[in-house]
Amino acid sequence: MERTWRIGEVAERTGLTRRTLRHYDDLGLLVPSERSWSDYRLYTEDDLLRLLQIQNLKALGLSLAEIADALADPDLDAGATLRSHLGHLEEQIAAEQRLADRLRRLAGTSERSWDEVLDAIAATGRLAHFDPTVRLRTALQAPGSTLELLDALAVERDPAVQEVLIWSLTRQPDATSAALARLDNADPDLRCLLVRLLGKTSDAASVPALLPLLADADPRVVGSTVRALTSIGDPAAASALVALLGRPDVAEADLLDAIVATGPAAVGPLVSAADTGRPDVRAAAAEALGRLKVDPSGKDAGRIRTVLTERLADLDPDVRLAALLALSERGAAERPTIEAALEDPVLAPLARRLLDPHVT
Repeated sequence: MERTWRIGEVAERTGLTRRTLRHYDDLGLLVPSERSWSDYRLYTEDDLLRLLQIQNLKALGLSLAEIADALADPDLDAGATLRSHLGHLEEQIAAEQRLADRLRRLAGTSERSWDEVLDAIAATGRLAHFDPTVRLRTALQAPGSTLELLDALAVERDPAVQEVLIWSLTRQPDATSAALARLDNADPDLRCLLVRLLGKTSDAASVPALLPLLADADPRVVGSTVRALTSIGDPAAASALVALLGRPDVAEADLLDAIVATGPAAVGPLVSAADTGRPDVRAAAAEALGRLKVDPSGKDAGRIRTVLTERLADLDPDVRLAALLALSERGAAERPTIEAALEDPVLAPLARRLLDPHVT
């Protein structure tokens, strides 16, 4: 037996009001094919397909009278109508592009999912709605496929809606692979959003694709990538992140957080940077070494102690201060080294404070 839908179900699923559906009925534009025993309107599969055609023709700018004339044409083919609308969508603003994949599937198959038809009707209005509140509510409900949500994200300019779309996408099982497929987009704003999404998924599988973005021409993309790698914390990113030390267009605080998140893998690159970099690079490397969590009895702890002790004799006073603070971060085991810094007139006031917090 063919499935049917009551007017309330159609209204709820499509976002159209009951009043609109009744108006279509009164005009003869969409007359429900069946009635229940209590005279409720019942919409069939053919009715839903006709409703989708009506919405598509409305999107093309036709009046209801013109739509009625078009649908009265016996030669009008449902699949052809959908393909025509698809062609129109591809020429429209990017906000409508997110419907293209779904309409392509509907137009190309004779066995349609009627739930999908209902969702397509609803998505036509909701994800492209002029009111950001409606778009935000739609994003919260996570409608449709990952591709549709990504299409919506690509054209969304309201920051609140962007955040909700990203939140919705993180709950999609294929979000990482879908975002990676679009990561080479020419729009830096979209690259930033996709990188933020990948950071929130915390999937290490995205790291090989994120690392090249550390050399992106847009500093915003680089910054977003650094923060995403902080969330992921993959050791494979250590060397590439350390190589960014000293870049004026990268926030040092974010970069140090990202380096520390990679763990012991950063020890080698940081030791090299602390030994050979410019003064600002040596200072930043020293700070990161002080924050790294390593086995206190292991080889890495010994390497860190050695390089920080050497930096206490650096020619640059800022590097010496950074090394002293880094040693204090590493705990009581470094107290003898800090005491040695009392001999340096530049470091002595800070060394005394670190050895005895009550010293004023």
